[in-house]
Amino acid sequence: MKVIKIKFEYGCFPVWIYGENDELVENDLPPNLIGDSDIDPKFVRIQEIYDSLYLDDGKKFKYIGFKENEERESFFRELHLAINLLKDKVNDEYIIEDNTDYLKKFIN
Repeated sequence: MKVIKIKFEYGCFPVWIYGENDELVENDLPPNLIGDSDIDPKFVRIQEIYDSLYLDDGKKFKYIGFKENEERESFFRELHLAINLLKDKVNDEYIIEDNTDYLKKFIN
C-alpha cells in the first residue's frame, strides 16, 4: 500500500508519497488532491510557517524558532487539522504517517 508521510524539510512541501517498496514517488499531494481548495492551501501555509522558523539570508542559515508559545501551538493545531482533512480525503487509499511527536520535541 502507498504511504503518505508528513515530514518537514526547509523549502520542501510537507507531504511525501512513498510507493509499495518505500521508494519516494512524489513530494506533493496525491494527484487527485493537487489544487484542492481545502487541503492544498492548508499545507502550503503550514510549510510557510515552518520555513519562517529559519533564518536564510544567503549568508547564514540557522534555526530561530517561534517567538511566542502561542504561535507554536497554533502551528500544531493547523497541522493536526490539515492531517485529519488529508486522512478524510484519501480514505483507505494511503497509510498516513506523521512526525508530529518528533517535531514537538525539537520545535520551540
